[in-house]
Amino acid sequence: MTPSLSPSQVRLHLWDHISRDLKLMPSLKLILLVLANYTDSHSHKANIPASLIIRDSGLRNEEVKRLLVSLEAAHWVESLRILDEAGRSVVLYNLSARLVQVAWFKSP
Repeated sequence: MTPSLSPSQVRLHLWDHISRDLKLMPSLKLILLVLANYTDSHSHKANIPASLIIRDSGLRNEEVKRLLVSLEAAHWVESLRILDEAGRSVVLYNLSARLVQVAWFKSP
């Protein structure tokens, strides 16, 4: 993802790579596509909670949690634990740096 690409072009490259090149189950791809949709074109981070993935994917809570563990173990997704304003621990998810980099080098 070069600086000359617009945010929508960056997302398009991520979507294209995830959709066409990754050999994963559809539900795993769906989670990656949701993350790609929220990925910032400059920081390459989405920083979204599982609840947003659940809402946008239409998958059940238990399924998303299980699939996120699988995606993280396979290094497709990275997580970050933070404290919210109320002091509760929240896990935020991002596409892995490796996945973003592969999509970047694939771009024209």
